[in-house]
Amino acid sequence: MKLFLRIFFTILLIANSAYSSNQFEHGISIFADLKYQKKFKYFDYVNPKAPKKGSVKFGVEGTFNSLNPFILKGISAAGLSYAYESLMEGSDDEISSYYGLIAESVKLSDDKYSIEFKIRKEARWHDGSKITADDVVFTFNKLISDGHPSYKMIYREVKNVEKIDSHHVKFNFKTNQNRDLPLIVASMTVLPKHFFEKVDFNKTTLDPILGSGPYKIKKVDIGKSITFARNKNYWAENLPINKGRYNFDEITFDYYRDNNVLVEAFKAQKYDFRQENISRNWANSYNIEAVKSGQIIKKEIPNSLPSSIQTFVLNLRKEKFQSLELRKALTYAFDFEWLKNHIFYNSYKRTQSYFANSNFAYQNFVMPVSESDGYNRKNLIKAKEILDKAGYKVIGQKLIDPKTNQQLEVEFLIDSSSFQMVIAPFVKNLERLGIKAKIRLVEENQYQTRVNNFDYDIIVAVFSQSMTPGNELFSYWHSSQVDVKGGRNFSGLKDKKIDDLVIKIGKTKNKAQLIKLCQEFDKIMLENYYTILQWHNNTYRILYRNIFAMPKITPQYSLSIDSWWIND
Repeated sequence: MKLFLRIFFTILLIANSAYSSNQFEHGISIFADLKYQKKFKYFDYVNPKAPKKGSVKFGVEGTFNSLNPFILKGISAAGLSYAYESLMEGSDDEISSYYGLIAESVKLSDDKYSIEFKIRKEARWHDGSKITADDVVFTFNKLISDGHPSYKMIYREVKNVEKIDSHHVKFNFKTNQNRDLPLIVASMTVLPKHFFEKVDFNKTTLDPILGSGPYKIKKVDIGKSITFARNKNYWAENLPINKGRYNFDEITFDYYRDNNVLVEAFKAQKYDFRQENISRNWANSYNIEAVKSGQIIKKEIPNSLPSSIQTFVLNLRKEKFQSLELRKALTYAFDFEWLKNHIFYNSYKRTQSYFANSNFAYQNFVMPVSESDGYNRKNLIKAKEILDKAGYKVIGQKLIDPKTNQQLEVEFLIDSSSFQMVIAPFVKNLERLGIKAKIRLVEENQYQTRVNNFDYDIIVAVFSQSMTPGNELFSYWHSSQVDVKGGRNFSGLKDKKIDDLVIKIGKTKNKAQLIKLCQEFDKIMLENYYTILQWHNNTYRILYRNIFAMPKITPQYSLSIDSWWIND
């Protein structure tokens, strides 16, 4: 699942058009403007002479129980993407280009109804066998039939894949209107057919799945840690897209039970790199001698990525949340200003759009603003007025749902204790309205199972955004995804106008029209209060032990840690 999400969110950074050619090319760009030409030697943001040595550790919250990231079952371990490869791979300093990895070259037909790949003759699995067209055909069909349900959504407009010869495949499309589709297919991870002839693809497993990537799984301590060793016989080590990358001999992901323990473990230098997403921790938790002495480096790096949409998702499958008035009242009860001043140390901005920090955002909508005094009196009075007009009544300090004649109850489902401090003030405000509100903290496996089955009232979700909106919106908001277990339509949204706009946004090739459609989409989402938007911050807040060296150039769209190396 985590590998799938990594691939999926990489796709979301792709803008939405694709160029065609009658000839096979070394890469594909949606703007026909590949930054790196055919004879390029390496990416600009790497050091091709970086030494390959040393071991690093990363900290992860939670646990894992599977090494199969391609199915719905289980919680897959971190870092598995190091073991696998895709047909092509994007660069970290472009938003529109993919270059050949397993595929040596690519050709998109002039009518954009098909795309062809030629497989490198030197491409090898970790067992030394060749990667062939049979593996590509097997992978696509297996992911569609038995893989995580989200694969069916991603590849829904691929008609079929056919083997031309042992190292040549062709994907045929149902439509030429989906601008994302060529690059979605190009980013497909390839799996070994011969391996799965002996191993059941559909089961979780703690035995490594055969890969072809720069690392192999070396050691697994179930639920506690996983270690990858650099494949010194890696077939693609000298390809231009890999020069200067994958420089650590070993990479270990150590698991910790919660975020507080993660922080303390990093301060004790139990692992080597941390990206801090909690402003309170960033402000207060690292005023330690190791930072002052330079043993630990603390820095904030601006990025050019579009803001992800972090939001309270209201499960519209529940009858109570079908009420627009209730959804609006809940939004008024959420006191962002108090959180900003007392919890977030003024480090976040309130998200006002589903396309924050872009010209796709609808500009004429403003979220409720409080006095930041902890009482939120003005907004709670407004919330009560909204509920009163909708027929809700307060009896004995209980808000009575007019449809059930029972007290309205809501539950926030979380799997991280760090969010309790954020949600607790919200709960108090809801209680002031007469709503019975509570927080349910569950362990990761139970949380994932409940989310996969849409068994919740309210969850916190993050929706990654692309540079140019397109295919990801279908996954998040189209009604066809409401009943897909493990899918990304967490809210259960069914809105015909949104459905129509999502399709139009995915097809339009005119930027002015795209802006207009996105703003219309944004307006409907905001005015219907389908979710409660939270906050965003467009920087990387990172800390790392002073053992790393890194290239002089940081790419625009990634930290690109796989281009770092161990210093002397």
